[in-house]
Amino acid sequence: MKYVAVIGALVVLLALMFVSPILTIASLNTLFGLNIAYTLWTYLSVMWLNLATFGGLSVAIRSLKQG
Repeated sequence: MKYVAVIGALVVLLALMFVSPILTIASLNTLFGLNIAYTLWTYLSVMWLNLATFGGLSVAIRSLKQG
C-alpha cells in the first residue's frame, strides 16, 4: 500500500508541473486582462519563468538554512 501512495503522489506532482503554466497564464489573463494566447511558446515561457524565479528562490532558501 505504501508504494501506491508514493506513486499516486508522484503522479499528482507531475500533473501539477504540466498544468501550472496554463493556470498561471489563465490567472494573469483574468486578473489583468492581458489576453495572452495559449500557445506552446507561452506555455514554455511560463515554465522557464517559474524555473528561473522559484527555482532560484528555493536555492536561496536552502543556502540560508545551511548557514
